[in-house]
Amino acid sequence: MQIPVGLLIDRFSLRWLLTSMILICALGCLIFALTSQLHIAALGRLMMGFGAAFAFVSALKIASVWFPAYRFGLLAGLTQAIGMLGAAIGQMPMAYLVAHFGWRVTLLLISAIMASLALVIAIVLRDRPIENKPLSIKKNWLHAPLEGLKEVLKNPQSWWNALFAGLLYAPTAALAELWGVKFFRQAYHLNNEVAAMAIGLIFIGWAIGSPLAGWISDRLKRRKTILILSAFLSLVFASIILMVPHLPLAILFSLLFLYGLANTGVATAYAVASEINSHCVAGTSVAFANMASVLIGAAFQPLIGWLLEKNWDGLLENGLPVYSVSDFHFALVVLLSSLVGALLVACIVKETYCQRKR
Repeated sequence: MQIPVGLLIDRFSLRWLLTSMILICALGCLIFALTSQLHIAALGRLMMGFGAAFAFVSALKIASVWFPAYRFGLLAGLTQAIGMLGAAIGQMPMAYLVAHFGWRVTLLLISAIMASLALVIAIVLRDRPIENKPLSIKKNWLHAPLEGLKEVLKNPQSWWNALFAGLLYAPTAALAELWGVKFFRQAYHLNNEVAAMAIGLIFIGWAIGSPLAGWISDRLKRRKTILILSAFLSLVFASIILMVPHLPLAILFSLLFLYGLANTGVATAYAVASEINSHCVAGTSVAFANMASVLIGAAFQPLIGWLLEKNWDGLLENGLPVYSVSDFHFALVVLLSSLVGALLVACIVKETYCQRKR
């Protein structure tokens, strides 16, 4: 949905788009929580993804409309930080709620919270400052909305920046969102809640690092420097976490936090996306970068699963495959290649000096 989201938020009212999409997401949670049929549950999950697809890009579009360009890096980082706090809450606290109240009750609670959020958005949010009239060029997109997408796709920097965002975020998507808990349970013999807490430290690092990286890039008026540093430090910390065995837990947890802190160049890449194309297609440009980070990150999840199975010795426990630590090391090394790729691509992305293209 990322490209359609970008086109829609460049064309229609953000206030009502967000309100309706949050309600769709809430309804998806409600359906998933109440059903006992797999195909209905899948529909609920699809609705969650459809509605949630509008969240991040819409927030950045609001930032680009209401605030000057030199604040955008900080605002992109803050937006990413709050999103990562949500992801952190989705680890250990959610594991606790599910363990004590069940996953259905937990999802019903989330559905109620989202319905309340939709009401707040409808009451509070405004599309633009009253004194600001819509850009005259925007009328062109009303008649030919795909022209904005064409502008983004014709710009080579859109592709390089999107590739950077995807390659840098892929290890977080694969490790923190799927395989990390299994890996740390196996490699360090942690229980489920402690392993989830360890993964949560990545998101807490993200939450702190995103606004910090944005603020620094705004102050320096440099984006590319942050991209290169983020990719390099992410590679260093990820290499130690994945390749050095039997780390003391205090060091492991510190490294996970530092990896999250370093990996926040993705938020800076979204700031770059808002600056490399004209302002009237900022939503589409950011959505394109976000789509790449989601797709590339999602692609690494089954890739790691395939690599695990390729090296698996066939051991089963309760009908489920048991992967050894060496199996995980064999599979997860692909994440380091992703970070190497991000570092190389960061060198190709052009510096914007925090200036938006007119």
